[in-house]
Order: sequence, then C-alpha cells, then structure tokens
Amino acid sequence: MRQKGIPLKKSLLVNLAAGVVLLGVCLLTISLVATNRAVGRLSGALTNRVISTTDAELLGFFEPVQSAIAITAERTLDGEFEAFPLDQLDRYFEPLVERMPQISSVMYSHEDGDEYMLLQTNDAWRSRQTRPDRWGPVELMRVWSAEFSDERAERRELNYDARTRPWHAGALELYRRFGDDAPLRERIYWTAPYKFFTTQEPGVTASFAQRIDSGRVVVIAFDILLADISRFTSQLAIGERGLAFVLRGEPTQPTELVVVGLPADERFEDPAELIRFVLSPPHELGGPVASFISAGLVSDPELVGRAIEFDHNGESWWGEIARSRLRTSDNIWVGAVLPESELLEGLPDTSLIVAVTTGLVLVLAIFRATWLARRYATPLEQLTDRGNRMQRLNFEPVEPVDSDITEIRHLSATLERMRGALQEFSAAREDLRVARSIRELALPAALPPMAGMDLAVWQESSEELGGECYDIVVGPDSSGVDRSTRSVFVALFEFPGKGVMAAVNGSQLLAAFRSCARSESSLPGIARRLDVFCRSDRPALGPLRMTLARIDPAACLVSVVAFGQEALVCRQGGEVEPISGAAAGLGLSIEPVFAEPENVALQPGDLIVFASSGILDALDSSRTRFGHAGIANILSRHPSDSAAEIVARIRKAVKLHAAGLADDRTLLVLRLLP
Repeated sequence: MRQKGIPLKKSLLVNLAAGVVLLGVCLLTISLVATNRAVGRLSGALTNRVISTTDAELLGFFEPVQSAIAITAERTLDGEFEAFPLDQLDRYFEPLVERMPQISSVMYSHEDGDEYMLLQTNDAWRSRQTRPDRWGPVELMRVWSAEFSDERAERRELNYDARTRPWHAGALELYRRFGDDAPLRERIYWTAPYKFFTTQEPGVTASFAQRIDSGRVVVIAFDILLADISRFTSQLAIGERGLAFVLRGEPTQPTELVVVGLPADERFEDPAELIRFVLSPPHELGGPVASFISAGLVSDPELVGRAIEFDHNGESWWGEIARSRLRTSDNIWVGAVLPESELLEGLPDTSLIVAVTTGLVLVLAIFRATWLARRYATPLEQLTDRGNRMQRLNFEPVEPVDSDITEIRHLSATLERMRGALQEFSAAREDLRVARSIRELALPAALPPMAGMDLAVWQESSEELGGECYDIVVGPDSSGVDRSTRSVFVALFEFPGKGVMAAVNGSQLLAAFRSCARSESSLPGIARRLDVFCRSDRPALGPLRMTLARIDPAACLVSVVAFGQEALVCRQGGEVEPISGAAAGLGLSIEPVFAEPENVALQPGDLIVFASSGILDALDSSRTRFGHAGIANILSRHPSDSAAEIVARIRKAVKLHAAGLADDRTLLVLRLLP
C-alpha cells in the first residue's frame, strides 16, 4: 500500500515559502546583529578616542611635575637650602610654581621633620617653616604679595609635623628601598588622593628623598590639585550627551572606586561644588556614570578595556574604562560613556527594508513553486523512488529517469553511480565485519594463568584490518611440572594482506602455533614447524615477520627467535636492552636455518616488551619513527610500573606521537614477579 504524503505542489510551496521566510528572519537577525556590532565598534572607537585624549591630557598635566622634581633634585644636592634661608627658598621656588599652575604648593624638609613650604593662593604667597623637635607646635609664617618682599615672618600656633604626612614617609620608604643609585623616576613617590593639610582641597603629592653633600637626607614634595583634572574632564563631552571621567581604585571592587576627574555637569560649573565632589564615590554623582559603575560590568576583568552596553533610565548606553598610562599610580582609570541613540543617528532602518523585501520574494516564490510542481513532479518522484531503494539497501539496477531537463538527467546518472558505489561499499563493510569477527574469535579470549608473571596486552586493529596477530600459550607438560610454572611461549606475527583473507590466514597461523607450542618445547623446533606450515599449507601468507619467545619463570630465563623485530628487556634499575635472537624468515623461497637462541637471564621485577611494526614504525609530523627508542624512554623512566601501567603509558605516547591509526598495533608486556 502506497504511503500517503504531501503533494509535490504543496510541498514545494510550503518549503519555498518557509525558505523565504527563514531567509528573511536570518537577514533581519543578521542586520540587527551587524547593527549592534557596528554600534559596539563605533562606541568602542569613540570611547577609546576620548579615553586616549583624556589620558594624553593627564600625561601632559603630570609630566612637568616630574621635570620640576628632576631640576630641584640637582639644585638641592649641594645643600644650598640646608639652613632654610627663606629668601633663597622663595626666590627659587616662586617662579617654578608660577610657571606650573598644576602645582599648588612645594615642601622642602629634612628627615628629622624640619620643613619649609611655599603655597600660592589667589591673593598672596605664603612661606611657612616648622621645626617640631625645636619649636614644638609652632609655625613661622610669612604672607607676601610683592616680589620677594621683606615682610617679617610671624610665629603662630600650629600642630603640624611633616614626618606624619604621607608624602614624607612614602618618599623616605622608597629611598631606603632603592638608595641613591636608583634612577630618580624610581624614587618618586606618588600619594593616593587626599585632602591637603593647609587648604583642605583634594589632590595628590609627588615627593622624593635624596642625600645631599653634607650627608643629610632631604625630602622635596609638590602638591597637585585634583580640581584641575576635573576642570578638564568636566568640559569634555562626546557628542551631545557623552561624558568622560577619571577614577581611582580597582574596577573589580566598584565600592572602593572614587572620582578624581568629574564628568561634564551643570553642577560642576560652581568651583565649590566641583571641589566637593572630587574623591566622592561614583554613585554620589548620579547620572550615566553612576549607572555604568553600578551595573557591575566593570568588575569583570575580561570586560575592562572594552566598550560594554548598560542601561540608564530605560535607555541603552555604552561605556568603557581603561587603565591610565600615568606612572603616578596603577589604580588610575580613564572612562567614557555615551548614549546608543547618538550612535544610531543617520543609520537606515534595515528591519523595514528586510520585511518588505521578504514579502515580495514570498509572492514570487508561490508562483514559482506552482510552475516547478507541474514541470518536475514525475522526474522528481522517480528520483525519490531511486533514493528510497538505496535507503533500503536495494541496489538492483533500474531504468534511468527520462527528462528533458539536463540537471535531472545528470542527477539520475549520479544516483546510478552512487548506487554502484554504495553496493561496493556495503559489500566491503560486510567483508570487514566478517573479518573482525574472525579476528576476535582467533585471538586469545583470555590470558592463560601464569604464576610469577604479570601480563598486559594492547591490540588495536586499523580500519582495513591488516595481517597482525599474537598468542600466548603455556608449554607442554614436562616431568609433571605444574601448569602454572611451565614455560610460556609468546608469538607476534605480521604478514601481508587486509580484510577477510588476513583474518583467515591469521586464525590458521595461530592454530598452527598453538598446536606446535603444546607439543614442542624447543623454539627452533616450533619455528621450523611453522616454516613448513607456511611453505606447504599456506603459501599465500607470503613473507612472515615473527617474534617468538620462550619464558621460563621458574628458571628466570627468556630466549627469542625473531625476524623483523626485537624484544626489549627492562631491568629493575631502568636499564633497557634488546634480546638478541636467531633470525628466521618464514615462508620464503630460501630455507632458513634455525639455531638454538641464547638464553637471557632475568631477575624478579624485569620487564619484557614485544611490539609490532604498527607501533615501532608510527611516524610523527616530521617523519620520525616512534621505534624502540620511544619504548625504551618510557621503560627507563618507569621501570617499577605494573605491566598494565606500562601498556597504558606506551599506548598514550604512541597516540600522541602519531595521529590516526594507519596500521594494526600490538603490544605485549610481561613482568617477572618475585
């Protein structure tokens, strides 16, 4: 009974319409994603540009201070100001402060706390001297406005000691750490933002300590007002509503961030309000900056330095912060925020365009589907029937599809070629399944019991199932010897061929070996009988590569007859040596000579390893063989591991050395136990 299905016309209509709709959705999604990415890139470019400009301004703001420090360091080295001559100090520092408006005051002090300070105010200069150990809580203050006037200094009460100030202690700490030999820039100490003692305005202090010619250590410091940074950032805008700002702290701990450069805001046009908000937490500012920090995105280290989207009052904004290049502190961050609406201005509305285009294409697709159904119905049904036959693994030949359309005729011919290829492939897979079944039946299902020996095996067949097999057989009963202490015969065979033929040849070869091993105790005798078997019974085996060993656990002896590969012995101390045996080529035209191999003495704990060419000839990307060297390297480093552990290590090393399985791989590891 024919199974009912969807008519071709309806199927084409539904599928083409669905395809058009899906394409429209995909285009709409792509346009939205592309727009979002474009906005992200644009916002990142704008914020990065503003951040770079702001950071460059900060560098330009602080760089003259470092130059002033370098000049002052040279000037004070000879001890010219050691006795605190007020006129000379005023005469030197007044023009220096005058030329650098970012410096609000300068301090010159000794290690014992004696200090001179020059402060510039709006209406006058103030020169102050304190000596806490000599004068106590007293200052000597001179207020002057004329250039280097001779106004007398007055003594006033002031509880102040320079040694308690952060700039004094920090500079001395750096000096004790680095000494006089360190570069000056390494000895400059930058304080965290704080309020100055005299003016109570927020700022930072740059200080350094050095030893002058008299041997005394002096500290020189420059106060810098943070309000000047905020005056710059509060006047910098991105577009109409974008803002720039400067923070101090760690973004991963938003609650500890403080503002050192305020964003643009009408409130900060008042100098008093600007100073009040400097060093305040971002949430006290309000506005988009507070929303950006409180969103928690900057606490993710992976998002720092990237433009990220956040919400402010129901509107989408973009923001970014980046670490400043200032050498003053590793905790200075420059940031910028801007609304997404400004980025979208001028961009076309692709959503409407995609929707209209999708509707038009959908109408055309309906007419096209109707026409295609009338023309392609019969040949497509015939091609479908051919495909269903192959799906059911029915590979009988059928008549080609008759159609005036070239592509359908080509498709019919292609299906016919596919039918032949699948028929061959199916037969090959069936042969391979049979071959694997024969191989699994031929290989030993379980290892024989062997007292005094630890045994582990790894056997892995390639996709094509090559000619490789192994066996382990307990030798014949001799003079009533217990089975568990008899000699053990180990065989590893490699021969040409693939698939079923290789599996059949391997099973017959293993049967011959087992028969010989159970009735013959001499290695040359077993090898000779196997050679006769290969020459007379199975000449199709061709040249046979073989490793044949006899292990006597009671006498602690091993002997090997090998052709093509050698066995390895690993001693307890990690020494690895090959077992030399009599070479024997089986199944060749020249009759071999089988000599009695030399017995190799073993010690309890010694390891014996047999590996096939699939392991030894494994090549890495530089065409280097894994070889005996790869096995010996593992054995020498792990001589005390169990046989199973050694197999696991070699298996892992081979798979790391050579990707893929190009040939069969067989590995046998035996350890002589005490």
